Amino acid sequence: MIHFLLVVSKQGKPRISRFFTHQKDQLSTQNAVSKLCLTDGKQEGFVNYKDVVLVYKLYVNLWFITGVSQDENELAILELFQNLVETLNIYFGKVILFNMDRVYMVIDEMIIDGHIAETCRSRILVPLQLMDSAK
Repeated sequence: MIHFLLVVSKQGKPRISRFFTHQKDQLSTQNAVSKLCLTDGKQEGFVNYKDVVLVYKLYVNLWFITGVSQDENELAILELFQNLVETLNIYFGKVILFNMDRVYMVIDEMIIDGHIAETCRSRILVPLQLMDSAK
């Protein structure tokens, strides 16, 4: 199960944070997790943090970080990152996070209640394209 998804800049500033389970102090969790992953010195990896496994990967200037259960497949999470980046790239042209409501919609189409629900890009983008065509 995915507990949270964070997208953090190289400087450590949070760009996206989506928590799928209750965390006592989300801000301190977010700060501690991003600091831990950014200081690791690797482009991608897995780190144990409290009762979750942190899976992280650097794409251009953004770190994608998730906290997952011990029994979750870490390689599937790395594939989720790749799919998320490619989907955002197709929709926005490049991963520029200005339309945050649309970014959260993409995430919510892909992950429901901490479980990967959809990975097909065309199905993920259909609701956004319908909204765009209705304008």
